[in-house]
Amino acid sequence: MRRRLDFERPVDTGLVREALATALQAPNGSNDQPWQWVVVTDRDRRRRLADCYRSAARPYLEAMKAQAAEDPDRRGVWQASVHLAEHLHRVPVLVVPCLSVTPGQFEERFARMGFSGPLEHVAHSVYYGSIWPAMWSLMLALRLRGLACAVTALHLARDRQAADVLQLPDDVTQAGLLAVAHPRGDSFRPAPRRTVQEVWHQDRW
Repeated sequence: MRRRLDFERPVDTGLVREALATALQAPNGSNDQPWQWVVVTDRDRRRRLADCYRSAARPYLEAMKAQAAEDPDRRGVWQASVHLAEHLHRVPVLVVPCLSVTPGQFEERFARMGFSGPLEHVAHSVYYGSIWPAMWSLMLALRLRGLACAVTALHLARDRQAADVLQLPDDVTQAGLLAVAHPRGDSFRPAPRRTVQEVWHQDRW
């Protein structure tokens, strides 16, 4: 999908709002709904956010390039990732899902509930697990409205720089980045994935 985003066709943010209203039905820990969503359409903010993304993604893309050189099957994934990085500023709508509490505050919440340490595993699983289902639901809801979406999180390596662009409060944590546009073309096929037989474990590993 990263190579099929239409950079020229405008996106009706009303469709994005409708899709988000559906996505907010997603499950989340204790139904606290700790999410906030920054929808970026301003050209300058998109450019600055894309610059942040590219600087953060550079080591990852270099590593992927080396992997693609050794394994030709990885070349397509690398090319799609490079394409998104190079053109992110042209994507009509960028959506940054955020959590209105920090990971540390979430760990403190679990400690107050009586959980003994270490708390990182359980707390962080519930923490990010309280927004990623909504992110995936948003992607599906956008698709139902004729829009395409590519999800990434590489800019989080420069999260403070991105927070400055978005003017986020200090206690707000970014969880990812969704690039939203109309798709080019109308033919789609399932993505290459492992078969169920390869990942199914009955009762034990």
